[in-house]
Amino acid sequence: MERLDFLIYEKISSLINIALVKAVNPDVTLRDVTVLNKGMIKLLKYNYGIEGVILDVDETLRKEFGNIPKCNDDWIDALKGELKVTILSNGKSEPMQRYFNEKGIDYITFALKPLRRNFLKACEQMEVSPDKVMVIGNDLFSDILGGKRNKMKTALVQKVRDNHEDR
Repeated sequence: MERLDFLIYEKISSLINIALVKAVNPDVTLRDVTVLNKGMIKLLKYNYGIEGVILDVDETLRKEFGNIPKCNDDWIDALKGELKVTILSNGKSEPMQRYFNEKGIDYITFALKPLRRNFLKACEQMEVSPDKVMVIGNDLFSDILGGKRNKMKTALVQKVRDNHEDR
């Protein structure tokens, strides 16, 4: 039953995304998260004063509820070395909870994105004001609209990169 609920949510979210494409524009579009390298992070810090990142998990860092690929795992470690990071997910996964706990990254589940409450909670946990945060995710409705509603910078991820893909 939980899987059916998720499929219904995904279908509704997809239809809303189609409608939002014309109205909600991310600040940055990334082919995959690893495009956001140290040089680009340095520019975000300099140009926008970015100090923290709110990061989505499903279809941003991992495909179809699988494991996070090594290339994205390495990227998370590099990102964490440059900026404060909090995970904000509409779902819940015990393996992901353990994974992020081991990395020392806060993981907020059942976030009800794009509602404002948990975006602001993530900012409080990072001790960063919303205007100094970038939201990175794959969904125009949940991630990009949620970030925009909170006056945050946003980055739309087009696909999840796995270890076997060429750059």
